[in-house]
Formats: sequence, structure tokens, C-alpha cells
Amino acid sequence: MKNWMMALSIFALGCSGFAQTGSSNVTLEQLQGRAVQPPALEAASNSPTAIQTCYWTFTSGSGNTYLSYCITPNGNITYLETPHGYVQVNHTYAALLGGEGYGLCDANVPTQYYDYAYGDSGNWGATSLVSQTATSMKFTRNTSDGFWTLTQTITQVAGTSSVKVVMTLKNNTAVARTAYLVRYADIDADNFNFNFGSGTGNGAFIWNSSPDPAALTQRYGLALQNVGTPQFPAWDGFVQTTVYGPNPCAFADNWAGATPTYADLSAVLAYVATIPAKGSKTVTLSYKGM
Repeated sequence: MKNWMMALSIFALGCSGFAQTGSSNVTLEQLQGRAVQPPALEAASNSPTAIQTCYWTFTSGSGNTYLSYCITPNGNITYLETPHGYVQVNHTYAALLGGEGYGLCDANVPTQYYDYAYGDSGNWGATSLVSQTATSMKFTRNTSDGFWTLTQTITQVAGTSSVKVVMTLKNNTAVARTAYLVRYADIDADNFNFNFGSGTGNGAFIWNSSPDPAALTQRYGLALQNVGTPQFPAWDGFVQTTVYGPNPCAFADNWAGATPTYADLSAVLAYVATIPAKGSKTVTLSYKGM
């Protein structure tokens, strides 16, 4: 395994190469090898109580197909329960560590933008609610410099214990820009802090293993995974050895490693692309009970 911090020095060789490889998937090691040296983390611009509050709740199914989740005004999913009685994400109160949300790195500058519910980077504009139905919500949000627009559509998938999240990132500038886009969640499977976790090319998975199969003691978990093929040419999933969201400009710094890990973990899906002037790219992912 290469030393990722040493690999940061080859950033100049790699960023533009992502758009030219044509590869559908690369390793986390390769992604991080092209990550930029991160700027200092910026202070959160909102109080945790304001941005972690659950505003909209969606519920469907029963028993093993039961799904309940809530969304904040900024498009974060801070509570998710599936199946009934088993909470997988719970960050609706300021006293709870960790969160859920999205991050972006503009590698041309570099600049990071993130909102992980417990705090944000301080350089986002207000979130606009574009539309709302009985099963979905659509949000848009611009970065404060006007360079980027992130559109999110979060949809309840009844009967499947899953939530679909579509994220479209638009480059509003007149030049091509390389972007790293991440989705992150502090998953505490079955409301336990310590769990098993690992990642694959298409997702990150955190679960609570059954202690005694003979006794039919049931345990569950949550998967953060791609739905279909992302428009970003490079992506990977992994778990972190921290409850906090990644620095989008160095998203793999807290990677737990290539083998399943038992710790207080969080899940990340990361995407890399060069987005043309005035262009956009979309990824579709889901949270699904396991």
C-alpha cells in the first residue's frame, strides 16, 4: 500500500487525468494519490441545534420492511431506522457526535465546502427547497463564491427499506474544474457505537454482527451504496475510523484499511471528475438496511 501523504505531491500529474482515463472505477489509493493538500478546516457557520433539527419525516412499511428517516432544512438525513426498532443513524440532537451529509472540494483552488449536520464549512449559501411530494424532497444550494450548485433529490423507496439520494453538481464558471464529491454518514448500527465495517468499489457498509445465530438473535446494519453507474469517472467506497465527516480535499485521510474493521466508524462514498464549464455530473446512491 502506498503512503498516501507522500502521494499528495503527485497531485499535479493526476487531476486532469481522471477525466481522460475512461475507467469506471479506481481504487481508493489511486483517488487519494490525486488529492490536494487540504486547507485548514473552517469554523461551522451554524449552530448544531439549527442544522441538525429533523424537519421532515418519512415512514413506510412494517416489521422487516419498516423505514423511517428525517431530513434537515439543508438536506441532511440525521435519523434513519430500519427495520422497526433498530436505529442506524441518529443525530437529531446537538449533544450527539457525528452526522450525515455532503462535501465538495474544488481542486483548482483548492477549496473545501461541506455540510455534515453537526457543522458546515461556512462557505455555502442558503438552501432552497425546490419541490416536495409525499415521497421526495428536492433541494438546491450554491457555494458562497458562486462556483458550484449542488442539487439533491431525496426519495423514499417504499417496500425496500432504502432511501435514494440523487446529487447533481454543476460547475457555474467559464472554465473546467476538477471536483471531489463525497457523501458521508456516521452509522451506529442498531444504535451501537462500535460496529464492523468495510467498503467496496460501490459502497460502504457498517453492521452489527449477530452474537448467537443459534439463538436467532437478530442484528442489522446500513449500506451506503451506488445505484447504477455514476457520471463521475472515478469513485470508491470506504469506512473511516472517526465519527466526523472527511475533509473533502483529503477524503481518505481516516480510511480504516482494506480489511473489515471493528471500531466506531463512519461511511463515505467519494467521487472525482473534471466538470466542464457550465456543465454538471450526477451520482445516485442509497441508504439501505442490511
